Amino acid sequence: MSEHPFRVCWTAQQTRSMLVTEALEGDDAVFLATHTPIHGFEVSGTSAADLEGADEQAVLTSLSDPDREHAFCVVQGEPGSGKSHLIRWLSVNWPKGKDVKLLLRRADGSLEGALRQLKDRLPEEFHEHFEGLGTPQRATLQGRANIFLNTLSAMMAPGHFEEEMPDERWCERYRPDELLGNSQIRSQWSAPSRILTLLDGADGNRDQQSASFNVFDVAELGDIAYKYASQLLGGAKKLGSALATESDKIKSLKRDNWLPDEIASEIADEIPTTLELIASLNRRRNDAIQNVLGVSAQGLKTLFRKVRQALATRDMRLVLLLEDITSWEGLDDSLIDVLVFNATARGDEAEQDVCPLISVVGLTPAYYRQLQANYRQRITHEIRLGEMAGGDVDDLEGKERVAFVSRYLNAVRAGSDALRAWRTANQDSSGLEPPPNPCNACAKQESCFKTFGDSEGVGLFPFTETALARFYEALKVDDDGQTWRTPRGILQAVVVPNLSQPELLEQQRFPGPLIEHSAFEPSRKPDIAVAPRLGQIIAAQIEDDDQARRFRRLVTYWGNPESADTVELEGELAFAGVTRTIFEAFGLPWIGQDEATMAGPAVAPSPAPPSQEPSPATEETKETEVAEPGEQRRRLISEVTSRNTNRTSVPPRNRGPTRNKREQMRLDLAKWVQGKGLENASQWNGLLHLLVDSLDKRSTGVAPFLFDKIITQEMVKLHGSTSGSRDYLVIPPEEWVRVGLESYLTLDIDRDTLGTEDRAFHLRNLSILMRRLETLAVDYLERRLPLTEDSKIWSPAGAMTQVLQARAWLRGVLDPKAEPIDQLRNILSDEDEAVSDPGARSKPWNDWLNATKNWHERIRVDLRQLISTESPGLIDSSETLAAIIQLRDSGFMVEAPEADLGLPENMRRAKELAGYWNKNRSTIASVEFKQVKDRAEALDFLLRKASIESHLNRLDKAITQSSNLLPNVAFELVASWKAELPRAIERNSERFPAVEELIDAFLDDDEIPAKLPLRIAWLSEQPARELQDILELARSGEKAVQELRDHARDCVSASGKGVSLSAIHEIGRQIKLATGLD
Repeated sequence: MSEHPFRVCWTAQQTRSMLVTEALEGDDAVFLATHTPIHGFEVSGTSAADLEGADEQAVLTSLSDPDREHAFCVVQGEPGSGKSHLIRWLSVNWPKGKDVKLLLRRADGSLEGALRQLKDRLPEEFHEHFEGLGTPQRATLQGRANIFLNTLSAMMAPGHFEEEMPDERWCERYRPDELLGNSQIRSQWSAPSRILTLLDGADGNRDQQSASFNVFDVAELGDIAYKYASQLLGGAKKLGSALATESDKIKSLKRDNWLPDEIASEIADEIPTTLELIASLNRRRNDAIQNVLGVSAQGLKTLFRKVRQALATRDMRLVLLLEDITSWEGLDDSLIDVLVFNATARGDEAEQDVCPLISVVGLTPAYYRQLQANYRQRITHEIRLGEMAGGDVDDLEGKERVAFVSRYLNAVRAGSDALRAWRTANQDSSGLEPPPNPCNACAKQESCFKTFGDSEGVGLFPFTETALARFYEALKVDDDGQTWRTPRGILQAVVVPNLSQPELLEQQRFPGPLIEHSAFEPSRKPDIAVAPRLGQIIAAQIEDDDQARRFRRLVTYWGNPESADTVELEGELAFAGVTRTIFEAFGLPWIGQDEATMAGPAVAPSPAPPSQEPSPATEETKETEVAEPGEQRRRLISEVTSRNTNRTSVPPRNRGPTRNKREQMRLDLAKWVQGKGLENASQWNGLLHLLVDSLDKRSTGVAPFLFDKIITQEMVKLHGSTSGSRDYLVIPPEEWVRVGLESYLTLDIDRDTLGTEDRAFHLRNLSILMRRLETLAVDYLERRLPLTEDSKIWSPAGAMTQVLQARAWLRGVLDPKAEPIDQLRNILSDEDEAVSDPGARSKPWNDWLNATKNWHERIRVDLRQLISTESPGLIDSSETLAAIIQLRDSGFMVEAPEADLGLPENMRRAKELAGYWNKNRSTIASVEFKQVKDRAEALDFLLRKASIESHLNRLDKAITQSSNLLPNVAFELVASWKAELPRAIERNSERFPAVEELIDAFLDDDEIPAKLPLRIAWLSEQPARELQDILELARSGEKAVQELRDHARDCVSASGKGVSLSAIHEIGRQIKLATGLD
């Protein structure tokens, strides 16, 4: 390997002294050597017009003006945005004169530390006044928390304060003092300890967090109050109930990564009781804290008054520079009272003069939003760093960010001694000379600059501009409400980890695992960021595991982890966006090609919207596109590659996602394969279903319609995305699924930028995915659908056809002897009106018709879909025609397996009806045959060898003449006959011959088919309704005649009383004619 193009020109100790310590207490020489000018900020306030520009020098010039007698300047910005840096720069560059300048650093973030700093910075003559601030409590944290909560509880009681509090009426109604006074609630509520821990500095990790009560605290209180509701009474019980109800909504948003301030702002209308209690608690917080900590607000005001009075007598001015106001919480309102006090405007002649006060205070936007309106109105200069709308604090961009890092690289190389000497040498000069630059004397400068680049003569080694950009993009925007994309974040998460182990560079073991900081988005770390094709090449080419991991880190941050191509970059070959010389410099092998395989540079990918068409494949050897799922697919792709898609009931948070679609998708899939849950599982499941739905369904052995009925969208689930007990098509958490899905989405997202090899790689992965999904689909179908004896999936098309066929037979609308294709046409058409009246049929016959009554149309609709093809107007009739012939010839329907497991409802019912038919078909035929035969024989007996028409006529004649002679006899029977006869003749006369033929048929059994299907067909063709009607009419006539005859016989027996003998003879003659009796 060639000689290294660099020299490791710093030590781990230099890194610690320059960077780690500098974060809190670094000296002025290091500070000035690494200072990046701050400019471009927003300015407002009552005296904003005094500033001649939006830069640090303009602020210094305005505030340090000797004639200025008062200033209350607020520097507002997110943690790490540069507030402390600007305030410290003002301190370092503040002109010498009569000013007493006090710079109060953030230190450990505690109130005690802030007071200690104030005492240390003030001249010793004022130390005695600190005794008036009080004596701290000597209790433990829990002891102090108990005192804090007891004090708060007492202060919430109505009438506690001499001057009525604004919420006095609310406290009377809800009695929060009684709620907080409950011993169980007091012992379990953690909020007081949290606030006191922050006031103690949180072991140096406070990072400007406000020690105020918030919605999470009150949500916890609501849950505890719910547990002990039975111990609460009156207003306290109402308060506890309201808080418990509102806590559910708060906890839901907390799980969705919302911050307390966001919840309080966005859903204020839904949590009014919570917000009222928060306001009441925070309104009393400082008084309670002062009691707990043993400090006096009045003592602080007295201290500053004494200092200012003493300085006034010396014609001096007090300059107070506070990096972080939150360190003063507990006394902050009293401190602000001191800072906003303008000595020249007090108007109290009796008060002893105090000196002018120039104050500059750093605070966060969250603290600023809580600042009382009267304080805001008295801000003379308000400087806002970064974007105050809640977005990224991103003042350093592009070249500025590179220059910012280069200053720290130079300081580390130069060392503290050289920088102090430089500072001393320039102490009295009007302007600073540039700090010493070790690169100027380095023998490796030319090769180092060529390999890694430089910024204004300072080498970027071990970084490059690409590396700094990718490291910055990897930083989290939202880490529990804080952003790492700040100057401090760059130092702590990027510069320090990369410079802390210089020995790794010398030993060619760089980059090591330390550079993968916890502040990075998981999707920007090598395990996720490296594209599958590149990962496979690395695994195949590099056997040493440690070397492979270093390789992955290098291409992730110094190159383009999306590319596996060899390109020409700035005159030399580069693989995955990393030049060959950088691989050699870090002792990593070159695994690229010996010549460029792709034109142009390997540019790191940027987010791109989904294309309008997919680029999937289903075969490994050629590009066969998966069926276009259309707008639904594009929507699902957008959803599965976006964060927080389930947040629709409330306005979105201002901080946007930093991951592009590809990174989010890889992170989701990697978590899933590792057994972790998915944030947007429903969208992933929807996308999986679309892929399954695009399979060649007929190749699975079932009709597409049945496939769609079984494998619905709600039945396709990624492993772990459901806890339901239903039999789902579960996609296992295996590598082929992850890689295949990633390839599918990559082909869609990057279809216009993929190289030939990348595209072929992703198509191969997609082909594997589709083939294995087809195997899973077939297994699932076999599990859900009945199987035949030869282990094939049973198709319901035959049974559905035969159910409709048998129904049509029994309704008399289909001739079983018709051609099968004509029968199929009839079956698939909408049902016509029945020819055979069901009311005249036997019970088993009607039972079948009733069993199919509510199902035939559903079955018909599904059957049409089941046998349809992709060609409009064409059907696959092979199975249905075979079923028609089978039923016609045997009378049996398709035998279905016992189990139905998961058949769709209509198909399962068709299977059940087929079984019902096979079991009862003989009964249907035999009972109907017997009923028709019995009726025919009964009518034949009544006709007495006469035709139907002649028999009805002679009955009518006999009834008419007899009833005329006996008008009061069988009156109702005669009236019924007279009414029904014409209707029956009109309704049935055309069918008289058919009925007579039916009667004759039973006289010769050879005319009646013996084969069951034909017998059923023959029965369905017979005039069952007419037979029944005529038989009933004939019987009613017979009954009328019988009653008339019986009455005449009675008359003869009674010697003809009331009736003449001639009349009786006439009645007998007519009855004889009607009945055909001699």
